[in-house]
Amino acid sequence: MASQNNRPQPKKTGMSKKKKIITIVVAAVLAVALIAGIVAAVVLSNWEEYKQYAADRKTVAICNGFEMPYEELYFVTMFYKDSLADTYGEGIWDDPATAEQYRAELEALVAENLSQNYVVLSACRNLGIKTEGADIDKYVDSEMKKLREAFDSQKEYEAWLAEHWMTEHYMRFSIGVSYLESALYYTLLDNGMLRYTLENAADFRDYVENSGDYVRTIHVFIENVEGEEPAANLAEAKKISDALRAVEDPQQRRELMSEYIGSKVNDDLLAVTGDGYYFTRGEMDLAYEEASFGLAMGEVSEPVVCSGGNFVIMRLYPDAEYIKKNVEDLLDSYHGVAVGLYEDQFREECEIFWNEYGESIDILTLK
Repeated sequence: MASQNNRPQPKKTGMSKKKKIITIVVAAVLAVALIAGIVAAVVLSNWEEYKQYAADRKTVAICNGFEMPYEELYFVTMFYKDSLADTYGEGIWDDPATAEQYRAELEALVAENLSQNYVVLSACRNLGIKTEGADIDKYVDSEMKKLREAFDSQKEYEAWLAEHWMTEHYMRFSIGVSYLESALYYTLLDNGMLRYTLENAADFRDYVENSGDYVRTIHVFIENVEGEEPAANLAEAKKISDALRAVEDPQQRRELMSEYIGSKVNDDLLAVTGDGYYFTRGEMDLAYEEASFGLAMGEVSEPVVCSGGNFVIMRLYPDAEYIKKNVEDLLDSYHGVAVGLYEDQFREECEIFWNEYGESIDILTLK
């Protein structure tokens, strides 16, 4: 059965320049540990060597005046190695010859996302937000305490960190960055730098309903899971798209789309409500976004290939009652985009300058 998380991914959770993987993984892994309280056994391959690197706090690069530790390169690399293995097959990194086929894609993803923490730090620094201090330490200590309490022993806790390519030092840093991103949001809000808030919610509702910068969609999602042939899934998506596009009557087309959404062919279990997804530019996976904004009302897309699978998208007219009822959630998403756009101002200056040690590391050999 497909996961309920299989839906069009916001850019901060898709493979794009706005993907804040550190913050997302911190939130996700904390939730898993606190809710489940169960840790699977892991093989600690190279863990002792890795801990020594972390203990030495070796830096691999400088990014806008901030030192980048080895453990950050390790985490980001392993995150994307795992992600690409989910897409192309679990064994792609085992054979050096096969691994070389995916080197360029891996290096591009690591380079694109490695500077994200320092974009946040740079944005905070520009607004005079302290990036170190007692308040941050207090928050990090509190979250780390919750995390440790989810485990029965120190050994179990350390095994869990290893499973998620983390050290305690880097986990603390990651949680601190998530705190700073919240501080960045509230600073922008307090300084009147966010265009819409609850104070002018009526204007925001009108913007969502009538602006060309907002879109509402529903879709069928066919996930590429391990053991399935991606080409066959794409062909299935094409078959669905062709069937929908062949229906001329808009109401009948919508009814047929609803049938597909409610069928076993659809792997997005959150799409069955029919309310659709409302989003603005800069919020979703770029391929999904471009396809959605390119559709006329009621029109259906050709298959859209995104990370993880294929979407067949239908654009819908906005629903004023839904917008009114869900204005706070829509505002939250809008503010997330606004914060990301503010951060983007500092992306170019966050160029990574590798030192000799950093240049000596081949990310294909990290495991």
